[in-house]
Amino acid sequence: MTTRKVEIIVTNIVVDSYEARSYPDDQEDARGFIPLYQVPVYKILVKGTDTSNNNKSFEFMAPRFMPYFNNPQRPSPHYTTKGWVNAGLTSARTVIVSQYKLNYEVQNRYSPGRGAIVVKDTFYIHAGPASLQDVGFGSAGCIEIIGNYDSFKKSIAELSGLSSGSSDTAIQQLINSRKLIVTIQAAAAPDIKNNTTRKIRLS
Repeated sequence: MTTRKVEIIVTNIVVDSYEARSYPDDQEDARGFIPLYQVPVYKILVKGTDTSNNNKSFEFMAPRFMPYFNNPQRPSPHYTTKGWVNAGLTSARTVIVSQYKLNYEVQNRYSPGRGAIVVKDTFYIHAGPASLQDVGFGSAGCIEIIGNYDSFKKSIAELSGLSSGSSDTAIQQLINSRKLIVTIQAAAAPDIKNNTTRKIRLS
């Protein structure tokens, strides 16, 4: 069975907006409220060919820049950068994916989606909010797919030509064959810090 190349394109096309919280410190106040920040949501494409060698693509969306805040007064030991950063990858790049974290779970909120495609260092593509209305997710600049993450993984598997096994197996086989590509289009990071929308309780 021939494995077909699959490309994930993180575009610079804004399609909507999302209310995110800062991460790893969500700035919870004494009453249990946290601020939300409006971040742009970008078009994400999964592109390849079908069994007849026709071009085919699937469209998803995700924030690619998120409000990162690691409080210098009580910093998280898991992150070296302290203070505020508009987190995300800004420069154009094409990456041949070399690692898939099969059992990765979203760190900041519950999500049933599992698995993370490693783009660079700790910048991953993984599950995100169930919808734009599922506010309050946060990240350190990862690309969090909005909606059904299993559908995202299945689209990769479908275009790969690997019909047997799970989507996770197909993704790993693509990586083993050096045929899973991530292309990131250049985009300037937005001014997230000055774009708060409201305060909410998450629980």
